[in-house]
This record gives sequence, C-alpha cells and structure tokens, in this order.
Amino acid sequence: MIVFVTAIFSEAKALIEYFDLQKVEKKPFLIYQSDNIALIISGIGKVNSAIATTYISQKYSIDKMINIGICGTNDTKKEIGSLCSIKSIVDASSSKKIVISNDGETLYTFDKIIEDKNSVKKGALVDMEAFGFYSAASKFVDKKDIKIYKIISDHLETSHIDNDFIYHLIKNRSENIKDLV
Repeated sequence: MIVFVTAIFSEAKALIEYFDLQKVEKKPFLIYQSDNIALIISGIGKVNSAIATTYISQKYSIDKMINIGICGTNDTKKEIGSLCSIKSIVDASSSKKIVISNDGETLYTFDKIIEDKNSVKKGALVDMEAFGFYSAASKFVDKKDIKIYKIISDHLETSHIDNDFIYHLIKNRSENIKDLV
C-alpha cells in the first residue's frame, strides 16, 4: 500500500480526486483509500502529523509512505508551484537534522507560520509537519520507502493563500506526483 500523509483537506482533495480515493474513516482522522493507495489528513503541525502517521502505520501494510503538502521559502527565485523533493529536514525548535537522501532540498519544520523572511536561513524551505511525519514514519517503514515532496506556495507572504489556491497547487502537480509513486 502507498500511503499519503497531508496536513489539511485542501492539500488532499486533488489527490483524492486524481487517484479516485473513497472515504473509509472519519475519526480520529479522515482516511481515503483505493485498492493500493491510502491517504490520511493529519491536521496542522508536527505533533498531529506524527500521531496520524503512527495511526495509519498500524492500519496498513505499507510499501511506501509519502508526505505531500505546501511549503514556503524566502528565496524569490524559487517559483510558486514548484514541486520539491526533500533531502533533509531540520526541526527548527531543536535544530535536530535528519538526512533522507542525497538529492533535493533542505526543509525546516517550524511550530508556527513563518512570515518574517529574515527569521529563516536564506533559500530555506519551511513547513510545519515534515519533521513529525518522518520521525514517526521511520519507526514503521523502511527509510528508503519514506519520501517528502513539497510544493512552494509562497515567499513567506501568506495573505494570498486560501483552500482553493492550495487545491490548485496540488492539482497542477498531480501527474508529477503520480510519477513519483
């Protein structure tokens, strides 16, 4: 089974449609599924992501686990809508770093939305879930089968971001995401 973990419904909706997933559970987490794909919506934050990842890891025999969602960056040369493969994650609150692969970007997981461009390392990608996701997933799934992909949603200016905008960011990359699984 391939399992996607997203934070919010607007990140999940395009994947639910693209892979024709059906709702199979409402509580404690929304879970959608087809024959070989499942998706869980964790809620925002690394703790929620870790709990949801642990929960779904107990329900399925997992071949690959993927965290997909949006991220911000202070690098205005990185285009909104770009799909990024994550090679390492840094927990901003503890500075703990996890290396996932040799290729891709470094992602910093923060406990809150970052809107001050000067509060993060130049060129950094930022989110609120990946560190919690990976920390939990690595307890249940072979590390080579854990992937994180983020779509750039903003340059640390979040006023334009709404659910429809997020949905379309993911929808526009659905074919690319399919190729990655």
